[in-house]
Amino acid sequence: MAGGIARASVGDALSCGDTFLTFPGAETYMIFEQQFALREFCAFEILDDDAAWEELRQGLLQPTVEAAAAGGYGIITDALVWRASPDYVEKLGYAASDVQRINRDAVARVDATISAMANPAGVSMILSAEVGPRGDGYSLGSGQQPEADRARDYHTPQIAALAETDIALLAAWTLTSATEAIGIAKAASDVDLPIIISPTVETDGRLPDGTSLAEFVRRVDDSTHGSPLFYMANCAHPTHVDPVLRAAHGAGESWVSRFDGFRANASSKSHEELDNSAELDRGDPHALATHMAAMQASYGLTVLGGCCGTDSEHIEAIAEACVASV
Repeated sequence: MAGGIARASVGDALSCGDTFLTFPGAETYMIFEQQFALREFCAFEILDDDAAWEELRQGLLQPTVEAAAAGGYGIITDALVWRASPDYVEKLGYAASDVQRINRDAVARVDATISAMANPAGVSMILSAEVGPRGDGYSLGSGQQPEADRARDYHTPQIAALAETDIALLAAWTLTSATEAIGIAKAASDVDLPIIISPTVETDGRLPDGTSLAEFVRRVDDSTHGSPLFYMANCAHPTHVDPVLRAAHGAGESWVSRFDGFRANASSKSHEELDNSAELDRGDPHALATHMAAMQASYGLTVLGGCCGTDSEHIEAIAEACVASV
């Protein structure tokens, strides 16, 4: 690793009280701001286009590092491999054997790029790579709720490839069912990779399969002996998540002690509305940041960032509104 927190120390780094920012929504930025032809929502292809990568670096990645440096935050990276798993790699015309190469090369390029910015700025960096669900991250269809063992088998090639890189952390973003989350967590444990588990929720605060956040956390923890470092939610708006956390804290529910971060969508629209929209809904960056700051203050969240529709303006606003230590 060119720089950053080591894998063996990442758990301690995330539990010491410091706050970490994530990247904003790279995929929606590429599609709507860069007009980059993002096939199958697979962001890793931008790594083969030097001009597009440089535009992403200047427009999205560097402002995030600068916001972290100005506010005293750490950074948790993405590696743009949310869909660098076997099904999607093959859909794009690559060989199944390319999964390892694609993930390895993506991590190396992100590591070199972010380290070159973070190290001189004094920003604590956690080099992280992400995995996503086998199916759609916004909705459930036929075959999109794999059993835990099948999910473990499916995700193992990508997770094993990432374990051979210098990442310190694996993040499972936008999961839609507890069974797939269990399989992913077990695949990470198989190769001793620390992992954060993060489902998405609908406007009612429940996963697309109807599971509550409370039940999701309990089921995954029970089935994995509590192996995830902690849980988050992403690809949802604060108005979808905050009421659930408020009610759970008010009732003294134990599962909320395992919930420690949030990557928010810019828009408060439902997943169905966003899927059917031809235009990007950026929402109100400062209103979003205010709501994120209130959630951090109420629930002591460690990881804060943006998901679909967010860009550097949203991250800068979040960094200004929140605090670097909780």
